[in-house]
Amino acid sequence: MNSDERAILHRCLNKTKGLFERRKRSEDWSHNIIEGSRGLTTATQWKHFYVWLANPNKYNEEATEKLEIDNSLTKIDEYADCMEVHTFQNGPCETIIHVKNPAFYTSEDEKIEE
Repeated sequence: MNSDERAILHRCLNKTKGLFERRKRSEDWSHNIIEGSRGLTTATQWKHFYVWLANPNKYNEEATEKLEIDNSLTKIDEYADCMEVHTFQNGPCETIIHVKNPAFYTSEDEKIEE
């Protein structure tokens, strides 16, 4: 990690720490992470951020630098033809895939409006 990347990383770590100190409610947790991590752009910065987030008190930059992380995309095998697959795209970074096996459901499982 070069010095510019390191400076951005430490700025984001400090910002995230400050957000968690000011906004302590569980409802703020995700917002703190999203706001605190703004500015991270490289895989190395994200690796350090995740390791720090997992245990801020024991974060070790040198040890984290040596960690190998596989950033390759995972290929999901095709589902059997009998399965119902519904894909929902939530922005550019999240895809929700709902897979349903119709054999496990009956018409009684569905809510009937009266």
